[in-house]
Amino acid sequence: MSEKLQVLRAALAAWQLDALLLNRRDNVAWLTEGASYYVVERAETGVASLLVTADTVTLLAPDNEMPRILAEEPLPFHSETRTYPWYVSLEAALENFEPLKIGSDIPLASAVNIGHKMPELRQGLNNNEKQRFRDLGRETADLVEGVARQLETGLSEREVEAEIVKRCLERGIRPVCTLIAADERIAAYKHPVPGETRLSKKMLITLGAERAGLNVSLTRMVHFGEPDPALRQRIMMLAEIHADILTALQINRSWQAIFADTERAYRDRGWPESWREHHQGGPAGYGCRDWIVTPHTPGQLKSDTAQAWNPTLKGVKSEDTLLLTAQGQEWLTRSGNWPLIELIRGGQRWQLADWLVLPS
Repeated sequence: MSEKLQVLRAALAAWQLDALLLNRRDNVAWLTEGASYYVVERAETGVASLLVTADTVTLLAPDNEMPRILAEEPLPFHSETRTYPWYVSLEAALENFEPLKIGSDIPLASAVNIGHKMPELRQGLNNNEKQRFRDLGRETADLVEGVARQLETGLSEREVEAEIVKRCLERGIRPVCTLIAADERIAAYKHPVPGETRLSKKMLITLGAERAGLNVSLTRMVHFGEPDPALRQRIMMLAEIHADILTALQINRSWQAIFADTERAYRDRGWPESWREHHQGGPAGYGCRDWIVTPHTPGQLKSDTAQAWNPTLKGVKSEDTLLLTAQGQEWLTRSGNWPLIELIRGGQRWQLADWLVLPS
């Protein structure tokens, strides 16, 4: 039996439910290790659901969707199937089951909403997921850095976005968050959706990438000609802050303690209020961030999780995804072919992405 099913069935008992209905793409991908059941690219829910009880799993889908799902989507455990007409609602289809107290990860009139509990339940990656994460992280870094090295002045942000999207799709990667800023837009906006601004001197590229449910995030910055001393100093200072945050990521530490260290990192580097200007990141997995860590986030950091933190100062951003296990930290979004800033914290070496300087 799938280890994920064991986790889900233990939750069923704890939550005093007879069944759990998974509809969201992130939760379905977690349980099946890769299925998504989507048709509309940006939809959070798919066109099929999985109904899990203490002894069965039922794949529930409209009759026009079921053939492709059975032929092409992964299902690592035995499942019964139940179809319903495409013109019948999911709520109506559930009426055909015997009376059950059902929990659902989306709001349904006939079910208890347990959607907010699922991200915590998903924490902890198995060996297969870790290897998939490594492959995704390396390929994502390769493609972003490949685009970055080929930048030319005069390119618009949307032209750069188009090349990134093309390279992602060629690898079966979904570019779920593509942020690109040229020149003055880097400092102006924390989430610079690509527009028509043309590259003159510098560019920021951020990519959130998903494949088979897993998500990585990274940011790379490019400058034509050597950055001026103030800009060079700022990315050095940001690397110091990022290294402080990563050092704070210790297994079983509370998120509130980790965020207190994040605030302290900004304060110690002379930017005491800058953490307020943008979110700092958090655990990643079957979500771009499973949740955004704040000063009030409950709970603790768990082993075998991916972490994507993204501190910023005005005009610079540092972001990568790493794997945190009992054996230590392992970078995921690295190609081995990008300039890095090296720092030491408590005997540990951290390498953070630097400006890529291209000929002016």
